[in-house]
Amino acid sequence: MALLNSNKKEINAKIVYYGPGLSGKTSNIQFIYKKLKPEHKGKLMTLATQTDRTLFFDFLPVELGEIKGMKIRFQLYTVPGQVFYNATRRLVLKNVDGIVFVASAEKDKMYDNVESFKNLEENIQHYGRSLNDIPLVMQYNKMDLSDIATVEEMQKELNRLGAPYYEASANTGGGVLQTLTGITKLVVHRLKVQASIGEAEKLQQDSEMKEITIEQQDVSVNTPSPAEPSRQQANPAAERSTGQGQGKQATQPLRKKSLGVIEVGRPEVVGGNTVIIPVTAVDEDKVQYEMKVTIKF
Repeated sequence: MALLNSNKKEINAKIVYYGPGLSGKTSNIQFIYKKLKPEHKGKLMTLATQTDRTLFFDFLPVELGEIKGMKIRFQLYTVPGQVFYNATRRLVLKNVDGIVFVASAEKDKMYDNVESFKNLEENIQHYGRSLNDIPLVMQYNKMDLSDIATVEEMQKELNRLGAPYYEASANTGGGVLQTLTGITKLVVHRLKVQASIGEAEKLQQDSEMKEITIEQQDVSVNTPSPAEPSRQQANPAAERSTGQGQGKQATQPLRKKSLGVIEVGRPEVVGGNTVIIPVTAVDEDKVQYEMKVTIKF
């Protein structure tokens, strides 16, 4: 999950490039790193194994805005494609915020693509998570080669979740930055929604512990209650001595009513930056009030 760095006022989000060996994950990372300005990227690091390697670096895009005053810094990772290093792949996926699945469009690599995607699902489930709840894009790489599968075939075999997809050639850079833009936008949107829900849940917890106080003016009563004599009936002499006529109506002063919150409904996110929370409250006379609390970010 995204990590908050209070000192730097940054949110660190993790994006992992996943896929079979030789599908083009490393080429993606290297091309992106080469295109970024020096002030927007960290050092490119490599965790080498005997036959494969894991690359990672972080970068700070300037065009994606902020979340609650925090800048968003992304950490990009690749995973080793060899099945032998599955433990490493699983470890890299820990706390991931977004995934790019890089599939080779070569026809003889379709089986490897399918097996790698199944492996991705298994490793995500290891952490009690699902790909349905994680921003995901598909990249069909090596589309510049001759003997390749069609996009329709790739979609049918790999993209049963209906994730956004991009055609690419990581060696030339075609589609690489578009893929990165697609996944970062999905991650940012998810982070904003999570931040809104977090605020809504905090408000819900606070409302359960506090009372809402409102001021209400009672309506003047023309006809006295049968159980209570009117003021004129109770003390007519007092009325005469004060000069008050019988046509005057007695009004009660303003008083406060305390509303106790008895139910807080499920927060609803509207438009990506607004949260609406239904609240039910009751006063001391057992009168219920239906309200909606709107929070905008």
